[in-house]
Amino acid sequence: MNKIEKVLERKRASIESIVNAVNNNKDFLVSAHIGPEGDAIGSALALSLALKAMDKNVVVYFADRIPPVYGFMPSVETITNILPENSFDAVFAVDCGEIDRLGEDFMKIKDRGLLINLDHHATNDYFGDLNFVYEDASAAGEVVYRLIRALQIDITLNIAINLYVAILTDTGSFRYGSTTSSAFKIAADLVEIGVSPWEISKKLYESYPEKRLKLLGLALNSLDLRCDGKVAMLNVTRDMLDSVGASIDLTESFVNYPRSIDTVEVAVLIKEIGENEYKLSFRSKGDVDVSEISSFFGGGGHQRAAGCAIKGILDDVKERVVRMIDKIMNQ
Repeated sequence: MNKIEKVLERKRASIESIVNAVNNNKDFLVSAHIGPEGDAIGSALALSLALKAMDKNVVVYFADRIPPVYGFMPSVETITNILPENSFDAVFAVDCGEIDRLGEDFMKIKDRGLLINLDHHATNDYFGDLNFVYEDASAAGEVVYRLIRALQIDITLNIAINLYVAILTDTGSFRYGSTTSSAFKIAADLVEIGVSPWEISKKLYESYPEKRLKLLGLALNSLDLRCDGKVAMLNVTRDMLDSVGASIDLTESFVNYPRSIDTVEVAVLIKEIGENEYKLSFRSKGDVDVSEISSFFGGGGHQRAAGCAIKGILDDVKERVVRMIDKIMNQ
């Protein structure tokens, strides 16, 4: 065990210590990473409902707004994007590998109390006072499921729906390499509670507005193959969004299209989020660790799915990313 591993080992918390923190406190904040997706939203909502079932006071805060596709999720209307002024006994950060990804305003929260980090990313930097980071979990939703079971709280249908969305989306509908036997077992439990796989899938994947398809067409037209077809990039610019009246959240899963090309090993989606500012999503078919690539640019994630933000001119951003991918592939 090296020095870094020893430090992390000391910062790891048992699930029993998290249970004790919940039992011994009353006022909680639940938050998750910027640019929230299904796992972050489902995990936070499921946890908040479980805490409320224990008669706890709970505020759910996200720095960014929730994409409309997740508007059907139970208690999603309770999420606030306004920085709370309350004092808290403890704050849960779910599905977040580093504290900066909770948003710039998070550090302004007064009297946030104990910081509890619940996550499954291998790149997590253990920023919490208590860190329950289960790297073998398929999703943060699985970590929250384990905590709720440890708290001995009945999983209601609303909690089950949120957990199912978390696990379904983060495993790519149980297709990704992160999908474990535990993911299927938990999903089976949630279905037994009453979750309808078809109804959830229909709302997540077959309820898009027309403008999403128009935006996808523009993005696909930007396809850029590099490294002898091993790297494929798509980009979405603000001009594209404006031309079809779409918002950036409609680009979710766009990165999977270039990855489907037979020669491609790494796919990259580059989204313009500000002037000379881009958010990148990386996907790998398995041989290339894209978390290493994203970490180089200040991001994080998993071996097959990761992300980061980069500033610069689009063409320069592409060249920098391709050089790094090529270096990783040829190590």
